[in-house]
Amino acid sequence: MATVTAHIAVEVATRTAREYLRVSKGKGRTARSITDQHSGNLASELEYGPWTWGEPYKDTGSASKYAAKARDDFDKLMDDLATGAFGKPGDVLVLWEISRLAREMGVGNRIIKLCEAGGYLIHVTSDERQPYDPRNYNDYDLLNRGILDAEKEARRLSARTQRGVNSAAGEGRPHGKIPFGYAREYEVMDGRPRCVRQYPGAGDGKLIAELFVRAAGVRDNRLGDESVALLYSNSVGDDALPEAVYAIAQEWAQRGLVNASGKPFHDGNLREMLTRPAYAGLRKHKDTLIPVQWEGYEPIVSREVFGRVQRLFADPSRRTYLDTGVQHVLTTTLRCNPCDGPITVRCRKAGVPGYECAEKGCVRVDKAEVDRILIGNLAAVDPGTGEAKPELGVILAYLSAPHRVARLRERPAGGPEEQATRTGLTGLRTELEELEAAPQPKTARARIQRTADMEELEQDIAVLEAKLTKLTTPAPLAEFLPADPEADLIAWWQAADVHRQRAVAALLLVPDALGQVRITPSQGWRDPVPDRLKWVAAA
Repeated sequence: MATVTAHIAVEVATRTAREYLRVSKGKGRTARSITDQHSGNLASELEYGPWTWGEPYKDTGSASKYAAKARDDFDKLMDDLATGAFGKPGDVLVLWEISRLAREMGVGNRIIKLCEAGGYLIHVTSDERQPYDPRNYNDYDLLNRGILDAEKEARRLSARTQRGVNSAAGEGRPHGKIPFGYAREYEVMDGRPRCVRQYPGAGDGKLIAELFVRAAGVRDNRLGDESVALLYSNSVGDDALPEAVYAIAQEWAQRGLVNASGKPFHDGNLREMLTRPAYAGLRKHKDTLIPVQWEGYEPIVSREVFGRVQRLFADPSRRTYLDTGVQHVLTTTLRCNPCDGPITVRCRKAGVPGYECAEKGCVRVDKAEVDRILIGNLAAVDPGTGEAKPELGVILAYLSAPHRVARLRERPAGGPEEQATRTGLTGLRTELEELEAAPQPKTARARIQRTADMEELEQDIAVLEAKLTKLTTPAPLAEFLPADPEADLIAWWQAADVHRQRAVAALLLVPDALGQVRITPSQGWRDPVPDRLKWVAAA
């Protein structure tokens, strides 16, 4: 009998235990929480062991089915249980509590079945009992009940959180994480602090306003944006050009500006902020932007500036003139006719630059001659008299015609569609104002219906506002021309930097305007350059 007992003791002593340690929060709390779990597991071994401790699995992240972050060691645990790499039959998976493993019945049950198939035990330290054996029908049932209870609690917490968010929105209170650039004011209500106001922060709010001004290319606040005028005190000048987000990120890094985490901004951060409706006092509801109704909410930028940035981001030609390090006006605007690839500048024979297909080298043509045809030569002189005789190419000839440029500066004439849209907007806004001014309904059902009616009106107003903006937006080229309608555009072109010239060229040399210019292959030794340029107009 003693021999049998000794044999059992040896078998138990050789059993290996491997922990799955998971915490939901990081940022300084991860190591301590995992250490606490491990300490509790070690203490449990004194009563329910002995075990030999193997390599643990560690994760930081939620076990909820709503979690977006992947748990790498959890996936490894699943693979090891399925392949037998976890250990030999009789080894123990040690958990602090069952909810640390999974809060979804399907996932939890799969793990239990894998342990059952591999002959592994499951020890839950917080249950204060011997390890569960999934092969035992009673232990199998208790483990599944624990997973089911964890899922129920996760769902209850989710519902409670959603009720809190809806309540905050319904009462006009800011809720959720504070967006960068904002600060909040709290008051104690019912013994708890409640947010009553969200306003632009003194420092970070100015950065957000500066970001929108630079990305939008606002000139002297001409969009009537008082919030930007208040927060962004530097003059943006009469000739502001939308700046590339990457260039702004680089300049902010040089100034030593950092985000809320203390790290430099990168272009991805800035691009995400530029598309966040909250900065313009808007919120997204069912894929529609509607005004925020929070009483204590102050937008940082106007809806006009926000909308302008979104239109610029949606413009496919934007990258042809906002890339950093550009040196030439027509590159990438010109296209290779055989392969539809972009055109770049390369020097080959005796250092003479030429326009060449950037991808396959399908075509090559003299750069100076193409520039003369498409742009012009303002420095040309008469060979006979030696006097200045500027040559106007296609672009400069277009800009030199006052009647053409005047049309660009005008907003589209108000037609029947615009008038109908304005009339519809007036009616909806009046209806919304009357609904807001009406006495508060006495019953809960009536209050819910009133809120639903107001949200529906807000959505309809947002749709018509977007439609009106589209109907009354001037041609994109007007955004880059000087503000003075009497300005000499030829002189302006000479003084403009390559980015501004590139913007005008990119907007004019398209099928819907002057036509897209494509370079064709040479058919002979002395093919005239004009014959090599194929003009493609809109059908």
